Amino acid sequence: MENLKTAIDTCYASHLKEIEHLVLQIHDNPELSEEEVLAAQAQADFLETQGFTLDRNYKEIKTAFMASAGEGSPHICFMSEYDALPGIGHGCGHNLIAGVALSAGIILKQLISDCRLKGRVSIMGTPAEEKRGCKIDLIAAGALEDVDVVLMAHPSDHSTSQSMEESGIMQFIIRFTGKTAHAAASPEKGLNALDAVRLLFSGVDAWRQQLPETCRIHGVIKDGGKAPNIIPDSAMADFYLRAFDMDFLMSMKKRFENIAQGAALMTDTKVWVESVKNAYKPGKPNQELNQEFMMLAREYGMEPQWLERSRASSDFGDVTYEVPAMHAFFNITGLNTNIVIHSREFADCAASSFALEQMGKTARILSQIGYMYLSSEDFRKKVMGAFPFKKTRV
Repeated sequence: MENLKTAIDTCYASHLKEIEHLVLQIHDNPELSEEEVLAAQAQADFLETQGFTLDRNYKEIKTAFMASAGEGSPHICFMSEYDALPGIGHGCGHNLIAGVALSAGIILKQLISDCRLKGRVSIMGTPAEEKRGCKIDLIAAGALEDVDVVLMAHPSDHSTSQSMEESGIMQFIIRFTGKTAHAAASPEKGLNALDAVRLLFSGVDAWRQQLPETCRIHGVIKDGGKAPNIIPDSAMADFYLRAFDMDFLMSMKKRFENIAQGAALMTDTKVWVESVKNAYKPGKPNQELNQEFMMLAREYGMEPQWLERSRASSDFGDVTYEVPAMHAFFNITGLNTNIVIHSREFADCAASSFALEQMGKTARILSQIGYMYLSSEDFRKKVMGAFPFKKTRV
């Protein structure tokens, strides 16, 4: 196609105001995981006006959607996220992920039409990344069975960068039950569930000294009792375990459960260890997609840097085991190194003019990668060759 970049820029400019309005609307109306009713509806409604075929409540998940255009294969999917954080709002910038996915999808739809490309483009709305990872539920329901490649990009407080290897994660809710008593008059008649929680934390702290540097474990007390003069008969903690290797993560699970059982034995309390649904697999990046993203990011003046693997976790990790996939990052904090992701300051950045500009550049890059995948059999073969898990169509 003659001057591909100009065609992409022109298409994006024609939808710029509508997309930025939608992104800011999601930002100003933050919704928690699985409660993203406004965000899901606003995106689906907009995509329907752009000629996409909509499947709302996709795979029977209330705030998921699938918007498709074109037919046959190859099939490129851009994933959108849009849930917010409790008490912080869009401190992870998921409103911008939605903007990238919508923009890239609309541009690629136009390129398919103008260039008469064979294939299909879709935007998949994936709720609850911050809570329990609905991408995993969507995968289990067959959402990726006819998808060939998935592209997504996430805002960052670091430099614009490639899709990194990320930690797998497991979440556990730990509940101890004991027996109430007056803490001053008859403490000997009580069984202190809060003591069990404190011993659980002490056991974890001792364990950390023998864990590899690549692993992480961290938790909070969600319930520690009702009043100082009542020995708590119930206490609860919430823990995350992270590792880059799934087998090692499973070994961490066993050790953690043993520590919880030990805390119960030491306090004569009872313990329940609940594994929260949808552990996230460690993300495995596709280097061919990464190389293309980094080259184009340099062309767009985003000053990308190749970064080391990340200890953060995402349900996108599970996507990387199903199809070739990329979860790139784009900087939205500029030169301010004091702003960190998952903060109110980062949420403010997620509505800034600089963030919207970076979002637009990233969307155009992803649409160009999509165009290459549809138009170049050689590129498709290279991408597939960098995917180690199972064979898909070329």
